Amino acid sequence: MRSSNAYNTYIAKSSKEEYLTVTANANAVKRDYQIASVKVATAAYVESPSGVSKGIEGTINVSDNKVNLDGVSLLITLDGVTKKIDFTGTYEIEGESSFQSKFQDLLDAAFGDGRIKVEVKSDENNTWTLSLTPNSSASTLTVAEVLGQGAEVLGLKAGQSNKINLDSTLLGLQNQFDIDLKFNSNNEVKFSINGKEFTFSGNETLRQVINKINSSDAGVTLYYSSITDTFRLESKATGSAQQLDFADVEGNFLSALKFDSNQIVEGTDAVLEIKTDKGEVAKIIRSSNTFTIDGVTYNLKKDFSSQDGDYIDVTVTRDITKAFENIKSFVEEYNKLIDKINSELKEEKFSDYPPLTEAQKEEMTEKEIELWEEKARSGMLRNDPILQNIVYSMRRALIEGVEGVSIGLASIGITTGIYTEGGKLHISDEKKLKEALETKGDEIMMLFCKESEIEYSPDLTAEERAKRYKESGLMQRIYDIIEDNIRTKRDKDGRKGILLEKAGIVGDTSEFKNIIYDQLKDMDKRINDAIERMYKAEERYWRQFTALETALQQMYSQSAWLFQQLGMGMN
Repeated sequence: MRSSNAYNTYIAKSSKEEYLTVTANANAVKRDYQIASVKVATAAYVESPSGVSKGIEGTINVSDNKVNLDGVSLLITLDGVTKKIDFTGTYEIEGESSFQSKFQDLLDAAFGDGRIKVEVKSDENNTWTLSLTPNSSASTLTVAEVLGQGAEVLGLKAGQSNKINLDSTLLGLQNQFDIDLKFNSNNEVKFSINGKEFTFSGNETLRQVINKINSSDAGVTLYYSSITDTFRLESKATGSAQQLDFADVEGNFLSALKFDSNQIVEGTDAVLEIKTDKGEVAKIIRSSNTFTIDGVTYNLKKDFSSQDGDYIDVTVTRDITKAFENIKSFVEEYNKLIDKINSELKEEKFSDYPPLTEAQKEEMTEKEIELWEEKARSGMLRNDPILQNIVYSMRRALIEGVEGVSIGLASIGITTGIYTEGGKLHISDEKKLKEALETKGDEIMMLFCKESEIEYSPDLTAEERAKRYKESGLMQRIYDIIEDNIRTKRDKDGRKGILLEKAGIVGDTSEFKNIIYDQLKDMDKRINDAIERMYKAEERYWRQFTALETALQQMYSQSAWLFQQLGMGMN
């Protein structure tokens, strides 16, 4: 409630949120805007111009224009579905019933017509090459296993795919890239991005490489698209000032991703054109797509250009509902606090219920003990001067005017209750408060949260405190009162808040260093001293009693002897 955001609340709306969204803070101004043009900021980037995977390809071992595949099988996986392709016998490499047509028939039967294309072709050296390609560039095709004796005749290997597997090691991907991956003598690749040098061993997976680059301070993001089979390296920040610089140092990792420094697309700034009240167009240029001007935060999402007067309308209106609810919530919470303190101050004290001794507790049930102790504790804070001062100070703080502010709580529909309520507040006229929020929103904000030139400190002089009090809004005053009582920071004399000095608080040094704790320690000391004196007195009395008993016994003995002697004399 000490923040202006609680009162000076605004709502900003955009008529075309697919292009631009807006939010408003407490510094916004109630007005309308027209956006003529939006151009989003972009990041500098470079990407692979074509697929980076070599695809599924093998050199066929042809003998006498035939391919012997008797007992050979392939496990082929297409988009997560695996089928087994079994070959039988020997196939002609050319002709009407050639190996290509037979293989195509088998794949069509397994996955559906045309899902996977088989191509067999030869070069000028009469070397025959087999290639498998899915009919969709978004599909993933993999040779899961090559089975059977003599399966190497097809030239295919398990793991071959038309897409790069990010969980494969760099060494495992060495021949999977369209441009074979090369390493230094230590089976490492080294490269730099924006001045940050990276070194990766061949045993690290491609996913690990990507994650380390993306979490580094190179300020870039590297990612792979399995749909297009391409990599993209992009600056994390947008704007024309962003640079992208990279180079292979040892090996050819970046080249294998088909990154070319001559193909870098530079970043661009965000441009927002706002039509002013005078009909002019103001151009705002920022490096980011999110920025704040005059209390309104703009979030640019997509390019827009006004056509035939079709603008993006931005409206900023005061949100009195939120401010009203904030004030209403404060009143409710303030009243709960006042109720709590007043209930402690007025709680009845039962002097006939002193604390129980251990001996008394042994003769009572748990319920009886609970009820007795509830009575014994009742009224412990009755008429407590510290709590009385807190209530009085808060009531005074809310009633007295704020310097430089022409309104008070009563003038905006907030009044105090009758005297017996002990200072509770009431929103007696909601309509009046809402109207005031609509027409005097800035003054209400000053009333509640105006800040003094003098900052709060427990060491302020009386004159400084008085000046701060006059200049401060109601919530600042309440804050000062609370801080004076529960402050954990010590003043120049080493004292904390008044309540902490009196009773302490758990988790703070004041828990074991406060007035009540010291009083309890003193009481314990007095009790212990009294017990010790009692023991000493008891011991003294026992010595005296024993001596008296001894003397009496001697007297009895002497008396008996005398009687005996006297009796004998008479005889």
